[in-house]
Amino acid sequence: MGGRFRDVTDEIRRRVNILEVVSPHVTLRRAGRSYKGLCPFHSEKTPSFTVDPERGFFYCFGCHAGGDVFDFAMRIGSLPFKDALAELADRAGVRLPQTPAEEHRAGERERLLRAVADAAAWFRSQLEGRDGATARQYLASRGVDHGTQEAFRLGYAPPGWDRLGPALRGRGFEASVLEQAGLIVPRPGGDGYYDALRDRVVFPIHDLQGRPVAFGGRALGDGTPKYLNTRETSLFTKGKTLYALDAARQAIRETGQAVVVEGYMDALSCHQFGVRNAVASLGTALTLDQVLLLKRFASSAVLVYDADAAGVDAAERGIEIFDQAELPVYVAVLPGGADPDAFLREHGAAAFRQRLSGALPIFEYRLAMAERRHDRRTVEGKVGIVDEMESLITKVSNPVRQAEYVRVLAERLGVREDAVRGQLRRVGGRGRPGRSTGIEVRPVPEATARARAEELLLHLLVADVEVRRAFRDAVEPDAFRDPGHRALAEALLAAEAQGADANRLRERLQDETAVSLLSRFLIAEPPVRGDPRRVAEGCVQQIRLCDLDERIERLLEALTEAVQRQDDTRRDALAAELMRARREKDRVRELKVGV
Repeated sequence: MGGRFRDVTDEIRRRVNILEVVSPHVTLRRAGRSYKGLCPFHSEKTPSFTVDPERGFFYCFGCHAGGDVFDFAMRIGSLPFKDALAELADRAGVRLPQTPAEEHRAGERERLLRAVADAAAWFRSQLEGRDGATARQYLASRGVDHGTQEAFRLGYAPPGWDRLGPALRGRGFEASVLEQAGLIVPRPGGDGYYDALRDRVVFPIHDLQGRPVAFGGRALGDGTPKYLNTRETSLFTKGKTLYALDAARQAIRETGQAVVVEGYMDALSCHQFGVRNAVASLGTALTLDQVLLLKRFASSAVLVYDADAAGVDAAERGIEIFDQAELPVYVAVLPGGADPDAFLREHGAAAFRQRLSGALPIFEYRLAMAERRHDRRTVEGKVGIVDEMESLITKVSNPVRQAEYVRVLAERLGVREDAVRGQLRRVGGRGRPGRSTGIEVRPVPEATARARAEELLLHLLVADVEVRRAFRDAVEPDAFRDPGHRALAEALLAAEAQGADANRLRERLQDETAVSLLSRFLIAEPPVRGDPRRVAEGCVQQIRLCDLDERIERLLEALTEAVQRQDDTRRDALAAELMRARREKDRVRELKVGV
């Protein structure tokens, strides 16, 4: 953030009060110098979202989202910085500087967006016109009412090779622009173009701002494939887009959960039946980019799959990407191989919601599938279940979650945890030499004395410029063990940060955790009394003592090994070093500082 836009961002901050940007999304009430309300980024009943208009920062004490007015615009609109900057600049009446190349790219993008928007309007008119009778009959047979057709701007691409192209060229669009937008395709040999979609019901695919960027088409006759998307363009990447997310994101925020289905019709039916937090993966396996996009709005997701082999395979493929994205995922199973569209029309919204509420965590779902194939009452059945669960458990990167999976599996099968670990190692090693299953894990401990000291010291460095100046040479960023703490310390202890205000500090941060910490420390008062410098000295002392404790522990381990190997030279050297470390610890401990 900042760079060549610094003058612009400063001017925007002067002209735009963060309260004006937040208030349309959050009902705020004054609380001292700050304002509080229910967080727009996660579901809560007690207000924990705080805005400090004087400093221009927000922070949620529930989900830890924080930042300045640009961060809020980026989060609430799921926008990259440049788009948030443009939106706030427009609000403030500030002109953004652009290079000639940027102006050219912006102009090209606008032309493509206008072409796709005009195509969407033309497809819509064809559905409602005389040529759209067959398409309207198809939608009626599928139970898609007129309100849903309007809300999702459904259309129709009539038969014929060149209906859309001439219509849009008649409105002033060059063929090259229509081709770049994926609307028309060059004929073999380069003799003209033909329409990308023909004789299909058309589903416009929108970006997060609700603008059409591409189209999906469902064949009405014998055309293949049954579903076809327009090609990827500079506006549209299939693996980074979710159908209906623009319509669903507010409901996802309100519920905290996203319902993920596979196809256009599934998503449409969900919305028509009131399940407005549903999105579709455009008929393909979910990608990491799609899950990360979903995570901007959802704290969990429910995958709705058939109870067949394909559904099991889809869940198996999905576990790794949801684990990478750190987004909890559940699986709702529909009976009889029904898809969401068919289930909703036969059983209704209440029954569908009941299925969603009974969705299983991905581990429980996979375990239930394994138990269908193996009898857990027998020894061989237990072995078979563990073998099936191996691929799922070893894909999990979070050590606490992995350890819990092992515990639950052992408890369910009535065997010891070490027996389960042994079998997982055995299965994981088959045909995969050198692979480590990573199942020897321990729960992550709660916040340590060191972590608390690091956090308090950072709080004082943020809140008190004099403390920041005094301690610039007293502690190094590398002394902070937590990555988020270290990132913030690097920004605070840099020479150019001495005396810097909150906005300059924010511009120096790239790490999201560090931005969250900065926001919290700006809004909350340091939890100390007395001289801040003395307290900061106590924090530095605690960090040094923790370093010395770790050093002493390593020396003791090395000394024990040297004794066992009867290496007298190394033993004596380690003993001398251990004595020096203990003396240093005593010296540091005796320093008169306060916390």
